[in-house]
Amino acid sequence: MSIELKKDIHKILIEDFSKAMGFNGETGLLPNGKRRFSGMPFIGNDYGKFSPKILIVGSDIGCDERRNDNTYHNFDTKRENCVNMAGKYYAHLAGTYMTALYLLKEVAPFNSMWQENFSDKTATLALKTLNTEQIRQIANAIALTNLHKFVTKDRDDRSGDKDRKWIDHDKEFATFIEEVKCFAPDIVVIQRIGLLSEKDLAQIQQTVERVYTLPHPSSGARERGGCNVQKYIIEYLK
Repeated sequence: MSIELKKDIHKILIEDFSKAMGFNGETGLLPNGKRRFSGMPFIGNDYGKFSPKILIVGSDIGCDERRNDNTYHNFDTKRENCVNMAGKYYAHLAGTYMTALYLLKEVAPFNSMWQENFSDKTATLALKTLNTEQIRQIANAIALTNLHKFVTKDRDDRSGDKDRKWIDHDKEFATFIEEVKCFAPDIVVIQRIGLLSEKDLAQIQQTVERVYTLPHPSSGARERGGCNVQKYIIEYLK
């Protein structure tokens, strides 16, 4: 992870964004105490080393929020949630990493990881054919962030769209665009975000050369391991 990139992202999201939105820089809480800044993005240790540089954008934070600690993710705790050394990847991360692997499949060392029969599997089952070190290499090659930066404090139900909303669209989206510019990716992958307007999408497309919009990685038969690689990843990227 580039130290300079880390410092620049911290300035955008903590120093500048906290002033713009009025949240506490230590706890992340907004003045009304009902919602909290969700935290820093994940930046792989090798982000920028490989071409293309890939930034994957989710909608909002899920079960990995730091609710029990009553605060938000810093770079280290976000990394702990995104690089699971035990090899237990839920559907969202499995779909995210298989998306990245498909985009990097012509690049060493990832070209030796991609298997044609992945297209017949769900992302979770495909990822299980790789070893822990290979999965870690995929994770370290990319960066992950969320469009919506706030989460409901002490929420129990993480399903639905209760946190997929704007508090102040103009300020929040402007910060997101600054974040994207700072990452300077070759590719942005947007995991299906229903509240992203055509105008917002056009602004992202003006910032990045290649922008893809994919279904959410948990799409399809979720109980069988998340999205089918061919149907929900390859068909949108090829």
